[in-house]
Amino acid sequence: MTPITYPRRHPSATLTTALALSIAACSIPSRAQSAPSPPPAASATTNSVVLPPPSEHQKKTASDAYLDGARLLDRNDLSGAETQFIKALKFDPANHDYIMALAVTREHRVSELVQQASKARILGQNEKAESLLAEARRLDPQNAIVTQHLDPGPLPLAFNPKFESSNLDAAHFAAAIEVAPNASKQNFHIHSDVQQVLRQVASAYGIRTVFDDSVPHQDLRFDLENTPYRQSMPILLEMAHLFAVPLDQNSILVAQDTLENRQRLERLVEETMYIPALTNEEMGELNNVVRNIFDLKQVSIQNDAGTMIVRAPAELLPAVNRTLADLIDGGSQVMLDLNLYSIDKTHSQVIGTQLPQQFGVYNVSSAAHDLINANQTLVNQAIAQGLVPPGSSDITIALALIASGLVQSTLLSNTLGFFGGGLTTTGVTSSNNLTFTLALNSSDTRALDSVQLRIGDRQTATFRAGTRYPITTSTYSSGVSNSSALKGVTINGVSAASLLSQFLGSNNSTTIPQIQFEDLGVTFKATPTVQKSNSVSIHLDLKIEALTGGSLNNIPVLASRQFVSDVTVVDGQTALLVSSLNKTESAAVTGLPGLGELSGFQSTVSEKDAEVNSGELVLLITPHIVRRRSGIISGPRILLKLPQTSD
Repeated sequence: MTPITYPRRHPSATLTTALALSIAACSIPSRAQSAPSPPPAASATTNSVVLPPPSEHQKKTASDAYLDGARLLDRNDLSGAETQFIKALKFDPANHDYIMALAVTREHRVSELVQQASKARILGQNEKAESLLAEARRLDPQNAIVTQHLDPGPLPLAFNPKFESSNLDAAHFAAAIEVAPNASKQNFHIHSDVQQVLRQVASAYGIRTVFDDSVPHQDLRFDLENTPYRQSMPILLEMAHLFAVPLDQNSILVAQDTLENRQRLERLVEETMYIPALTNEEMGELNNVVRNIFDLKQVSIQNDAGTMIVRAPAELLPAVNRTLADLIDGGSQVMLDLNLYSIDKTHSQVIGTQLPQQFGVYNVSSAAHDLINANQTLVNQAIAQGLVPPGSSDITIALALIASGLVQSTLLSNTLGFFGGGLTTTGVTSSNNLTFTLALNSSDTRALDSVQLRIGDRQTATFRAGTRYPITTSTYSSGVSNSSALKGVTINGVSAASLLSQFLGSNNSTTIPQIQFEDLGVTFKATPTVQKSNSVSIHLDLKIEALTGGSLNNIPVLASRQFVSDVTVVDGQTALLVSSLNKTESAAVTGLPGLGELSGFQSTVSEKDAEVNSGELVLLITPHIVRRRSGIISGPRILLKLPQTSD
């Protein structure tokens, strides 16, 4: 970052206010040789003629003229400033500061005259341009800028400037002016005019004061003991509602403390701050911080170059740099290791004996008689062929037909036994057969989702794994009725009603669904905050959605599990955040009432169907701080003093 000294009033006054600084000696060492000859006394010095030293009165007169020239130069009065500097050299020709001040002033005048001449030539005012160049040649005939503009020929009216890059490495810039008072501690007991009080206090530390026209004349009593300059002068200026601007190391300019005077007289330092890898929005936020917090008006942002140019008082720039450095340094970053375990188990078994549970009785004679009547033709054939003896009973005939395979009877196949005799012979039937069951069904499903997220401090990261499932939430119909208004209307010889029917169909309407997409699977959101104690506070939002297989009004039903919480975990340690257990047990017993319910008979005379379903969901999270911001708790402590307006 390169500081450049500027006054607030006009950017061109930089070279003029820093009269005795290194910028004059470093940037124009050859200009002093090409400058016009100083008064005779100065030329005598160059001829090795020893001149008597100036008297104290001459030194004071030269110093006053030098300070008056500085004030005129600050007001951009180059001609008046040059006159005062010549006067200062007249009384003190050996003073190097006065020589350099005159050289810099004339250099600035020459540059200004050349610029005015160039503008006049562009506008076609050749005579005015020649007169301005003649005046510049009179001031400095050997100046390279002036010689370049000698007889340039007619210039086109169109202005097409060409810019060349300058070598900034060879330039030398001056630092801000600082007053260098002596280190003594003084006692003051003064009651006089405010200007006289300021003059006495400043002179006690070896500082000369120059007063602006805005300084009022009023009585002031100032009592202070055993204090240095850095304490006594701010107190005095605060009491008088004034402020001081350094002119050089031994001189200050005092003016009334108003916003207008500060903008006109207060010295500023320009600094270019390089801010890489920031977006335009972030650069704008830094610009607002500098403007609002430090009350700086001259701040410009160059997004393409990634720079911020700030003009501010020299004592305020370190605070601006430290504050921006703390903001630009960036926050911490956290690596989150997330392990999501999902375990589903299903276990079912069927063991036991299934006995017949339904019984029936029937009369055997009646059933045989019904069977013979239903198959009389077959009975006659069997008798004719000698399969059944004549005069046999109905039961004998029925059994012979069934045995020969000519007739089938489900009633007989389901008969368990007979009892009774004669016409009362009764058969017992059952619809179920005796069954033995021994079955086992077991499933174990384990799923592991391992996710790693790197998140900035106080930033939100989202992780989704699954599918986006479309769900129809609603529908609406749109169409045009085939009304009688279309009768007789044709399009290229074709009836409009027929075209409408071809496009819309018989219903003359179109159903349009409203679709909403749901994220099925895992959705995980995390916002970490790094604390000073190496712990990480995390705001978690976990959501798991899946289809249940059912629907309501043709809309699928979703199964959803969600966990939202704030948790604090030490760096590198693992925390169990979610533990969900679902367990379902069901058992069904099928058998004879009463007997099948007894504990010793559940497996022998009944069938038991048992099923156990269980599901577990476990979430483990481990934060790792992979980038940490600076260890300071607070930023720079800054003492701000805003410009005050007098009543």
